[in-house]
Amino acid sequence: MRVTPHWISTLNRADNFRFSENNFDLIRLIAAAEVAIRHSFHHIAPNVESGPLLWVLDFIPGVPIFFFLSGYLISRSWERSPSPRDFFRNRALRLFPALWMCTTLSVVMLFACGYLATVEWSSFKLGLWFICSGSVVQFWNPDFLRGFGVGVVNGSLWSVSVEIQFYIATAVVYGLLGRLSRARFDIALVLPACLFALANFWGPEIQVHLDRILGTKLAGQCFTASFVPWFFMFLLGALAQRRHEWIVPRLLDRSLVILIGYFLVVIADHFWWGSPLGNNLPFYLVPLLGITVLAIAYSVPALSRSVLGSNDWSYGLYIYHMPLVNLALWLGYEGSIGAVFGVLGASALIAGASWRFVERPLLRRKKLTVRGV
Repeated sequence: MRVTPHWISTLNRADNFRFSENNFDLIRLIAAAEVAIRHSFHHIAPNVESGPLLWVLDFIPGVPIFFFLSGYLISRSWERSPSPRDFFRNRALRLFPALWMCTTLSVVMLFACGYLATVEWSSFKLGLWFICSGSVVQFWNPDFLRGFGVGVVNGSLWSVSVEIQFYIATAVVYGLLGRLSRARFDIALVLPACLFALANFWGPEIQVHLDRILGTKLAGQCFTASFVPWFFMFLLGALAQRRHEWIVPRLLDRSLVILIGYFLVVIADHFWWGSPLGNNLPFYLVPLLGITVLAIAYSVPALSRSVLGSNDWSYGLYIYHMPLVNLALWLGYEGSIGAVFGVLGASALIAGASWRFVERPLLRRKKLTVRGV
């Protein structure tokens, strides 16, 4: 059994209630909705990709928000878990049941819509794809599935693989640094956070060099699907969590000012320097995004429960929407705004059912949680 340092136990007793009263469920749902809306418009109705709605969504980058919050909550989960076994068990209960259901429904959909009747497919490769999609190599797709929709049945699942890598990295980091004092531990996280931020900044160049050196585009794709270009976001979240008792009180009741400041800085950076928006937000703006997320999360902590109750539909919305987007494309609804809203509505309904009948019942088996279910 892993020994929890005294300072972690002290913090857990002192501020656990305050830590758990937040709007993270609502923020994650907004981030997942951003991804689903963007994907739906981009693939089904690309003619409105530059419309006002999607321009506004550029300021809500779903993936960086997910990865920052993952670092914030996963580091907390590790510190509160009695043992690594309990930590990984809890993570598996959160990720895999809905992922397996999503993959199963995707296979059923491929048969039901008649796509597999139009291509030469093998049961071995379909089974292998099912295993990969339900494990840690979601970015692999057999050639016979390339004709379905955008060419990848569920392109959103690459980030699930990154999340799993984050879990492993968390165990490694705490295993290496766990015996350090709190101050030295946090200082030791700063250097790798800076190095991985540079990996994010130079990511496109690194991809090109890997492809050229290894002679295949798969190398660059594996780099993008790895934790490397995203890990600094996770580490920033972990650092914020480990100092939350100092950070959060300074953000309380200032969410509107911080949110306006975030918009102004991002707009100025975009128009003056030409920096990208959305998930390609420059690495130096991610800390400001994280501060904004925490300010919104804790300034009106009862908002999420008032809107959502105890429900968390964000994961389901995130993983279920892309198979439906591909189904709409296969059925010939490209260019249809109605199909966009149909996909989003169906995704929301399936996400709600997934939470009710798959995710929540299994999450109740977790031995210790950061939030109640």
